Amino acid sequence: MANIIRKAERTATRVWIYITRDIWRVYVSEGEQRRFGLDNIIRILYLAGRGFMDNKLSLTASALTYFTLLAFVPFLSLILGIAKGFDAQEYLQAELINQFPGQSEVLNLAFGLVDSVLSYASKGIVVGLGIVFIIWSLWSIVSNIENSFNRIWQISKGRSFSRRITDLLATIFVLPIILILTFGVTIYLKTAINTSPILSALSPVMNVLVKCIPYFLSFIIFTVMYIIIPNTKVKLPNALLGGLLAGIAFQAFQYLYINGQLWVNRYNAIYGSFAALPLLLLWLQLTWTIVLFGAEITFAAQNIRNFLFEKESRNISQRYRYFFTILIMNVVCKRFDQGLRALSDDELSSQYHIPIGIVKRQLDLLCDVGLLSEANSSTDDRIRVYQPAMDIHQISVSLIWRKIFEHGTEDFKMNPDERYPSQWRTLLDMENALMTKGEDILAKDL
Repeated sequence: MANIIRKAERTATRVWIYITRDIWRVYVSEGEQRRFGLDNIIRILYLAGRGFMDNKLSLTASALTYFTLLAFVPFLSLILGIAKGFDAQEYLQAELINQFPGQSEVLNLAFGLVDSVLSYASKGIVVGLGIVFIIWSLWSIVSNIENSFNRIWQISKGRSFSRRITDLLATIFVLPIILILTFGVTIYLKTAINTSPILSALSPVMNVLVKCIPYFLSFIIFTVMYIIIPNTKVKLPNALLGGLLAGIAFQAFQYLYINGQLWVNRYNAIYGSFAALPLLLLWLQLTWTIVLFGAEITFAAQNIRNFLFEKESRNISQRYRYFFTILIMNVVCKRFDQGLRALSDDELSSQYHIPIGIVKRQLDLLCDVGLLSEANSSTDDRIRVYQPAMDIHQISVSLIWRKIFEHGTEDFKMNPDERYPSQWRTLLDMENALMTKGEDILAKDL
């Protein structure tokens, strides 16, 4: 037994070392050979789990649960109000109960509140503070969802105010129409199966297809969320992977939630009729957890190369740091001199075989010291490309060295030339020697 335990410990240690270190020690070209091979799936799941913990997304899910509950009735009022204009309010209510059978009690209560809101609105009573509250609650949920996704994608800058207004209006008016059309197609298929002789003959197949509609709808909704909400360009295959896994997890959770009747009955015995509210909060919390974890999977799938040689990139020597800096400046200046289009950080990494983590850090440094500047890509304004920030005929190797060498604060309450003259002059002599040798070498000519 002791031998078995020791072997198990050694095996677990080797697996952990492989997952946390060895699996990341591959070159970029090797890592791209099989995009969704076994190694990459392991990397994606590991990064998604680590990102979920590092970003404290369980707390984010709790915050989104609060804002969702706050915006639930106003948003449902808008959806059903638009559906009422199409004479589809009753159909939509029935389908919402069918899609979320575990929340039928809460939905029936919400439908009553919505009817009251719509009745008051038709009489012109919902004005002033009521309208302000509805707009604020919807704005809050949309803004918080976008901020949560941007934090996962490590994006510091969100959409502009006008763009958020456009997204809010699109959410208010487009989503209800999509839901109505989707539920309408479902109702049409169910009716056609019963009335059409041809479809009746294929009823087993059609019934399976109808039952698959919720899964397909979840998959599409999650995928669209992961593409549209982050303020960056998300590639379709990565969003499809996140949408597929999140959709499957959501439907599995729905199944377990709905079929856990024994547990729900025990819960009702404690809370009585009040049980619907805590159960709704639990459902919202776990749903947002699934949504955010799917976003982490999408981010990890698109940014696997950022973490290749991650430990080595963090411990890179100063010599290699300066080497990659000069290499990046050489590439950017030379392409600018030849009239070629500017490259993004991802393109610089893949075309010149530099770990993307290093590329990102050195590009940020070069922008901070005023040697490079960011610009929007001509093909997609969500992609940032890099170009020289000054005349390339003035960007010499010595200038690059000086800009980086002097970057940062030197505002300390001491005068090194007086207190430590020998050490300070030695450093200045070394600096002057390096600068002198690189004065006549332009970055574009390397």
